[in-house]
Amino acid sequence: MIEEKTQLEKQSSRERFDETDAANVALFLAVFVGLWQLVFLLRIWPEFLMPSPTMVVDSIAKLIVNSSLVVGIGVTLWRLAAGFLISIGIGGAVGLAMVKFPGFGKTMSSFAVGLLTFPSIAWAIFAILPFGYNDMAILFVIIMASVFSVMITTYSSMRNIPPIYIRAASNMGAKGFALFQHVMIPAATPSLILGIRQAWSFAWHALIGAEILITITSEPGLGYVMSFARDFHLMGDIISIMITIFAIGIVFDRVLFRKVEEKVRLRWGLYQHSQ
Repeated sequence: MIEEKTQLEKQSSRERFDETDAANVALFLAVFVGLWQLVFLLRIWPEFLMPSPTMVVDSIAKLIVNSSLVVGIGVTLWRLAAGFLISIGIGGAVGLAMVKFPGFGKTMSSFAVGLLTFPSIAWAIFAILPFGYNDMAILFVIIMASVFSVMITTYSSMRNIPPIYIRAASNMGAKGFALFQHVMIPAATPSLILGIRQAWSFAWHALIGAEILITITSEPGLGYVMSFARDFHLMGDIISIMITIFAIGIVFDRVLFRKVEEKVRLRWGLYQHSQ
């Protein structure tokens, strides 16, 4: 009974937090659109360089009608899912190997940190020569931009588990895979979730840049649609794609990652009352 009451209190607290958060976002967007409309009315820039919010809404409607926006979102999200899942698989496996073999871990961590600072646009330029203008080149950029973040996150999360957790579990008979599953993973979960969210942001940034630079007319993603609009000076379409990119980022962070984080924390008993 007490546990159920606690869960209800947590759920009510989260709902109030979400409502406040949504209200703050709505207020910010209202102020932003108001300032945007004011700048348009002041004619600081020509209309073709600074369209009004209404004009951008018309551009979004046109992109939806001609399927450019819908197809672009579908293609871009497919590439993101494929590249990011590969990054998680490779980065997680190498990160665990780094934990298992300390010498390899120290060397690889320094190497990974160096490559993590490498600009994704440079990976895009590099990928064109061996892969050409195709999906393989874009997937390569996504993987190289995010895999090292997953690798470092896995390595540091596992290494920073308090030793007392492992010693206590070992004294109670936990060992091998049981120790890894029931002690190490729950203890490393908060850091792992934050690291995966960060790696996703790296992948998302790299993907849009790669689509702009690596032109694939047969499978046009959001980056290609933006590049096409740039070539024909369609500022309304450019801003429309920018709004779409922003909206997708918000949806993934607020709806997907936050919900996953809450469920994982509740599953492993890591949820904090302050939230």
